[in-house]
Amino acid sequence: MRKLRSEKPRLTKLSRLLQRNFPDFYAEAKFQVGDDEQFLYARFGQYLARSIESDRAPKQKINQGFQVLNKMAEAANDDPYVRTVLVSGPLEAIVDAPRALAYARKRLSPAAQAYLDGLKE
Repeated sequence: MRKLRSEKPRLTKLSRLLQRNFPDFYAEAKFQVGDDEQFLYARFGQYLARSIESDRAPKQKINQGFQVLNKMAEAANDDPYVRTVLVSGPLEAIVDAPRALAYARKRLSPAAQAYLDGLKE
């Protein structure tokens, strides 16, 4: 009998990457949303898009944000739950922000681009 994986470990590595690269955002978001990973990553997409749109974040932070999304896209290829979190969360926020979308076109991996393009259709 195959043991079902719980949803929690699916994003554990990505959450650690997010926490390491965006400690202030992560701490505040976890305080607000608790263990709701889907909401956490939706908030991250909004945070990244707003940071790009308002020109508040240094280029290094923006690149780290896209690194997180690229890692999520890699994980999403094998896991429908991660795919759902990626598409309905951070990528959806980026599609709605023109400047962030232009950045995404340059910095997202081909896998993440494919998910992004699927949203635009």
